[in-house]
Amino acid sequence: MEGGVGAFTQELAKALAAAGHEIHIITGREARRPSEQRRVRDLREPVDLGFAQLHPQIKKWRWPSLAAVTDLVIRHELDVVNIQYQAAAYNMNSPAINFLPWRLKGVVKTAVTFHDLRVPYLFPKAGRLRETAVRFMARHAHGLIATNPSDYQRLAASHQQPVRQIPIGSNITAYRPARAEITAARAQFGLAEHDKLLGYFGFLNESKGADTLLRALAGLDERTHLVFIGGQTGSSDPDNNQSFLGQLKQLIVDLGLSKRVHWTGFVADKAVSTFLHAADVMAMPYRDGVSLRRGTLMAALAHGRPLITTYPTIPTPELVHGQNAWFVPPDEPEALAEAIGMALADAGLRQKLGEGAAQVAELFTWEKIAAETAVFFNELL
Repeated sequence: MEGGVGAFTQELAKALAAAGHEIHIITGREARRPSEQRRVRDLREPVDLGFAQLHPQIKKWRWPSLAAVTDLVIRHELDVVNIQYQAAAYNMNSPAINFLPWRLKGVVKTAVTFHDLRVPYLFPKAGRLRETAVRFMARHAHGLIATNPSDYQRLAASHQQPVRQIPIGSNITAYRPARAEITAARAQFGLAEHDKLLGYFGFLNESKGADTLLRALAGLDERTHLVFIGGQTGSSDPDNNQSFLGQLKQLIVDLGLSKRVHWTGFVADKAVSTFLHAADVMAMPYRDGVSLRRGTLMAALAHGRPLITTYPTIPTPELVHGQNAWFVPPDEPEALAEAIGMALADAGLRQKLGEGAAQVAELFTWEKIAAETAVFFNELL
């Protein structure tokens, strides 16, 4: 399934399994490949991933899903259930997933990893009920995990149970392509030898500033191109993301950028790594500021790529302007274009930022993340 939560779960499961833990992943039916849906009775059987048992049994994340999860917990005698929570990853019209820690009280220990603290839609004019659903979930879990300092501070200030800040890592497995592979990747877009290529990695929604990037591109030399790496909308909140994608494509036409903007589509990790290395500079101008909760950011760092992004909204000491990233204000295409132009013209700066990115990424390896997670689960037990 396309999306940061799915990628995070896969990488964390691999790392926990490598440390000797038995992992079960409970998720939606769409995670099962069509070739695995031959017989109705097989739908209740897990898929052996090698590093985990995958249970793609949930038709919709509504009230019956709570009983389905509880059944799996009891049947497999699980010790901890870790809910990877991001509102758009579940049915935003139902708060069912928010009640899972309450449903599992007395059955198993529960921990909620909040990929962000945004609230579900639920229904028109739901108002405070949206925040209530998130608070209810947090209050009934045995432990809470935040992926970034801002969310950690909010959770620690309002909840009595253990709260731990554990970062996320790169949402793809890093691969070092050969020079010929990089050349072939750039050739796909018809780039000439002296053309420059900007890279943007991640699904497209309003919070990520891709429209600002397009306006910045329009102010740059015509030899500068942009590639959107990966899928466009993902499995979470596809309706809103699809609407934003439509606006972006119209903006590309309006700005006359059709020949300078390229798309890879959803591709395997190896291809993503190759395109990341094919870009001269990565530009990811998040509208809500750069944050350690974004797996796409962590991927750019893990690949040692020179990165231009937006100032963090809260202190993030791991990221240092001019050392491992270059910051610009959000929603300012002129400032973004100036920073991109400077980076493209200065090979020394690109090398410095890339080396700094790779160095800071060592703080966020999956081995370290899994070890911290396992310690926290053991404390809950």
